[in-house]
Order: sequence, then C-alpha cells, then structure tokens
Amino acid sequence: MLKRPKKWPEDKPIPTVSQSYRFVLSHPKVDLCLAGPSQWAHVKELTEIIKEGPLSQEELTFMREFGDARHA
Repeated sequence: MLKRPKKWPEDKPIPTVSQSYRFVLSHPKVDLCLAGPSQWAHVKELTEIIKEGPLSQEELTFMREFGDARHA
C-alpha cells in the first residue's frame, strides 16, 4: 500500500511505515494495532514508533491526501 500512486507527484514523498502505524493509532476510535514483527529489531522499532505518539495535523492531512490518491 505504500507504493507511489499513478497520479502522485514525483516530488512528493510517500508515507513511511512509521507514519502508517502512527496514522492508524491517531484515530480516536482505534485502541489496538496488530503487528507481526519477525525480528527483535522490528519489535524495538515498533516500540520507538509508538513513543512518537499521534501524528500532527499536518501529517494527518498528508496521509489522507496520499490515501485518497492511492484509492482513486
């Protein structure tokens, strides 16, 4: 799902895995996000992502724009 959509400008970034997890966890009705890390390093990375907290309003807007382009 993090591939560049056809109409997404080349100069605009695509979301990172970190932003994707944080986007899900930023939704007020989401209490749980499951992940299936295959390595201990991934567990540590996910822990750091959670510590970052919810996305800013600017980041949420970016993620929604990307989602709209992805599903268009």
